[in-house]
Amino acid sequence: MRYFLFLIAVGLSGAFGWHLYGESLVSVESEPKEKQADVAAVDVVRVVRRPIAERIELVGSLEPVTAVEIRSRLSGYLESVPFDVGDRVKKGQTVIELDDASTRELVSRAAAAEQVAAAQVKAQVAREGQALREVQRLRELADSGVSTSQQIEEADSALLVSKAETELERARLAQAKADLERARLALDELQISTPISGYVAERSADVGDLARAEDILMRIVDLSSIRTVVNVVERDYAKIKLGETATVSVDGIPNRRFTGRIVRQSPVLDPATRTAKVMIEIANEDALLKPGMHGRVVITVSRLADALAVPASAIHGPASGQFLYTVDEASNVAMKQPVSVGFRDGELIQVLTGLNANSLVVTLGGRLIKDGAAVDFVEPPGERLASEFSADRNEHAGSAAE
Repeated sequence: MRYFLFLIAVGLSGAFGWHLYGESLVSVESEPKEKQADVAAVDVVRVVRRPIAERIELVGSLEPVTAVEIRSRLSGYLESVPFDVGDRVKKGQTVIELDDASTRELVSRAAAAEQVAAAQVKAQVAREGQALREVQRLRELADSGVSTSQQIEEADSALLVSKAETELERARLAQAKADLERARLALDELQISTPISGYVAERSADVGDLARAEDILMRIVDLSSIRTVVNVVERDYAKIKLGETATVSVDGIPNRRFTGRIVRQSPVLDPATRTAKVMIEIANEDALLKPGMHGRVVITVSRLADALAVPASAIHGPASGQFLYTVDEASNVAMKQPVSVGFRDGELIQVLTGLNANSLVVTLGGRLIKDGAAVDFVEPPGERLASEFSADRNEHAGSAAE
């Protein structure tokens, strides 16, 4: 009996399973075999031939071409510091004065010593003249037999001694003059003047401070010319030439570009970074550029009057296999197109092979489609050109050319 019931249960289970299998087949057959492909929305531009330039973009800090540190050769207390940070100074102006009381006293003493030495020279010259006249008198008397040869010899010796003493007094006068000149130079050094025109950038001393030879009392910078030193990578090093112009802009002065010139180029590269230093000088007559500003440098190294270029966002793939997507306007189908590229000009990349003028190129959405995908346009084709992507670059290039 139990065996009979077991056979009935197995039969019912099999029948129920077969029923479910049949319904699943019916459900599968009722579904469509192919799902309609989705249409991707993409942004496109129309490629045109246009001028393009190869530019190297670099950054560097601005610094003055000429700057001096004011120090004192002598130790002393500061008596006057007439200029402060930001003040304009002219070449030759006194910017630091030290207490000169003791030095003036030295000058007075040296001047008095010079006068004494000059008087002693005059007195000795008179004595020498007297000795000379005595020799002449004795020789005249010798002709009359009044003076002796011994007296003449003694007079000659006295004349020689007098001449030697005159030379000694003259040497003492020269020494006194040198001492006076040295004292006057020391007095002049207590008034420190600037060797350049410019602005006071730093002041580290006040009236009453003790100045020492190793102390920097003031720093003056000339802002008429500014420079920046940038590091150029190895692949761009040979493209840069001395005398070429560069365009410099700073964040602190928007919508203003300054023209610089390459004046120095390091003959060696840093083995650690594979870069070389390049110095660019910028005219700064209105003193708008300040040392310490962050400068953005653009150097145009070559130009093409007629080239095909596409936005950088259109290019995909590694350097060894780059490609983009063009769109067939009749079918709105994207087609993968291998290309070879040249240099980059801001947001544009030069296309050397694989592209024709007037083609529609996908710029946005290219990473989400495949070859042969149906696409729709975010904007109607023809309303945007690839040249629009570098309108500001053309303005930049014009500034550099000036």
